[in-house]
Amino acid sequence: MLLAVDVGNSLITVGLHDGRAWRGRFRVRTVPEKTAEEYAVLLQSFLRTHGLEDRIQRVVLASAVPPLIPTFRELGEVWLGAEVLVVGPGVRTGLAIRTDNPAEVGPDLVADAVAAYARFGGPCIAVDFGTATSFVAVAAPGALVGVAIAPGLRTGLEALAERTAQLPRVPLALPPAVLGKNTTAAVQAGSIFGHAALVDGVIRRMRKELEGEAHTVATGEWASFLSPLLSEVEAVDHWLTLDGLRLISERNP
Repeated sequence: MLLAVDVGNSLITVGLHDGRAWRGRFRVRTVPEKTAEEYAVLLQSFLRTHGLEDRIQRVVLASAVPPLIPTFRELGEVWLGAEVLVVGPGVRTGLAIRTDNPAEVGPDLVADAVAAYARFGGPCIAVDFGTATSFVAVAAPGALVGVAIAPGLRTGLEALAERTAQLPRVPLALPPAVLGKNTTAAVQAGSIFGHAALVDGVIRRMRKELEGEAHTVATGEWASFLSPLLSEVEAVDHWLTLDGLRLISERNP
């Protein structure tokens, strides 16, 4: 059994794969202060609840939170007795990473790119909605050629409330129209419709720089919420990063 773990700044996504299919997938909040033992208790509770008692033989890990890398390495090696593969420099991904400093590209974005390219088989863009909204572009015949990163949807809302004197925190809910009739609706309209326009605009510019058509898939915490507002995204895959991690694991036997 393979345990795939994507540690983001806000959420940790976990999946168990038996070599044929995903047996279970779930998300928990990222808490950097938690110990390996605490995360092991959460994992074991999930396994028991879903009747997944098979032994985990390998853990593949992508982490955007460096302090949690040793935590999950300990979880895998000590608590699960498994081999741990940490996605990073030196790990075979199947893609050429053509950026100024390949080591700077987040391992979660590499996994997104791997899964998107495997899905479409040609030029593609993966958009990951999390604490940041990240775009990663892949060109044929399998080269990660660039990344764009913007503040995430909730991150922008929180910054607006923190840095202004009179704008309140508002719930992340779609307003009835872009013409806000009160402060809450105005903030929601600008933030949500504005973020959707940002996403579509970046995708169009990336397609132009890729010199042709590129399929686009969205993933992450806000993918479903925003997808009805997006004209340039053709598919939503909530578990895209896990599929990329699985493929990377298979390429590093």
